[in-house]
Amino acid sequence: MEKTVQPYRPNTTLTARLLIIVLGLAACYNLFPFTYWPQDVSRAPVNVTAVPVGTLNKPIRIERTGSVEASATLPIHSEFSGLVSEVYATEGEAVKAGQPLLKLQGASVSSGDNETPAAAADQKTGVVQQLQNHYNDALKEFDRYQQLYKLGAISRRELENAKTRLQQAQESLNKSQNTISPNANKTAFNGSVTVKAPANGIVTGLSVGPGKSVQAGQQLMVLGSGQRVEIVVHLDQNDLYLVHLGTTAAAEISNQSTMGQVSSIYPEVAGTQIASFLAHIKFTKNPNEMLQPGMPVNVRIDTGQSATVPAVPTISVVRDKNGRSFIYEAVNGIAVRQEVSIGETIGDFTEITSNIPQNTMVITSNVNQIKNGDAVAVMQ
Repeated sequence: MEKTVQPYRPNTTLTARLLIIVLGLAACYNLFPFTYWPQDVSRAPVNVTAVPVGTLNKPIRIERTGSVEASATLPIHSEFSGLVSEVYATEGEAVKAGQPLLKLQGASVSSGDNETPAAAADQKTGVVQQLQNHYNDALKEFDRYQQLYKLGAISRRELENAKTRLQQAQESLNKSQNTISPNANKTAFNGSVTVKAPANGIVTGLSVGPGKSVQAGQQLMVLGSGQRVEIVVHLDQNDLYLVHLGTTAAAEISNQSTMGQVSSIYPEVAGTQIASFLAHIKFTKNPNEMLQPGMPVNVRIDTGQSATVPAVPTISVVRDKNGRSFIYEAVNGIAVRQEVSIGETIGDFTEITSNIPQNTMVITSNVNQIKNGDAVAVMQ
């Protein structure tokens, strides 16, 4: 028996070795009709929820860098010497152009026992110069408003109001010039004279009351915005459709926000064309007197209007370590990662500023557990 078995032992060993080599090669080149290797096991689809891209009503805001400037004021002087019989305005009151401020009763006395004729004449000349400056400003304003009206940027009523202010400034100037004479310091008037507001403004620095005598050239009060400083920002012509008198504004000052509103808008003319517009903003508070002339301030103007913009649920937005934003789209059972640009977040939704089709299905759950190309099952 031994002689018949021994010759086959070398052949059996060789066959076993060849079989091992063949099996190894087959495994390496995936030649088996079936496989069960751990690395080839496919992941089960991830259950997710998805919604189409929605919309958001976003408030329209205009953000500009403005500058702090001293508020424009208009001092009101008496053109004559006399006695104040009535005062119609109060400190802090807002008055309109042409509104009566006070009434002077004529006095047949000189302009003052201690006042020299030269001093009285100087006072009168100073009043005329101030009224001349006011007329020049009113004329420039009217010229600008005429150009605005031709461009369709303002209404006819606004142009007529500017014309009225110019006429009132002209009348005040003419009246003051006509009263100048070599004996101006001794000139008196009979009856009474009503002093009217030459422009819109808030009464400040009211220094007279009923029964008090005043001298020609004496300052009676000041018309202005009621504040020492205001903020001026540049607007484009298209902004005029959104920003009006009374529009709310906010200024950021050292991480503090102070509220105000647009008090006036004037065109800025370069040559024969309007370069831009200047919006003057007055504020209800100046915290710790932080607003100082010359300093730049970031201003946000809330127009009170809104626009419809694309938006997705905020929970669907994923950010990487570089600050980029992504969403996952569900496309035929596959999660497709899409980089997007985002805007404001309002409530539970975030604005998408990049172009994205409205019918895009955005994955809203398990966004941190999926990768680009993963199989997903959208739950209804």
